[in-house]
Amino acid sequence: MSSDDKLTNPIKVNNLLVWILAFAPIIGEFLRGIIIFVMYGDGYQAMFAIANDELWFITLILNIALGIADEKYLKRIGIDTSNFKMWSAFVPVYLFQRARILNHSYAYFIAWCVSFVLIMLF
Repeated sequence: MSSDDKLTNPIKVNNLLVWILAFAPIIGEFLRGIIIFVMYGDGYQAMFAIANDELWFITLILNIALGIADEKYLKRIGIDTSNFKMWSAFVPVYLFQRARILNHSYAYFIAWCVSFVLIMLF
């Protein structure tokens, strides 16, 4: 199969979960903010907790959980996921590998990278 065939014949799967994963850095930060405001109220303590990166691991856990869930979905529908080698725990590599193996565009990989950069800047 030539590289042109790969681009014109992508494997058709439901990409809803992977697109949620693509924006998981932003979703995770939003979720972290909600949890912190529930824990501390809407005052100074909550803003201080956010500024000091309390509960930073919520975004990490969300990213890893969505990556693993997507890999399990692919396996369940008959896609050989042995090439992923648990890369689902390292999301950008997983998204890149997923797009390459399924002959998809790298759009969800790029979206995740942009989302990650945005949360680092803000």
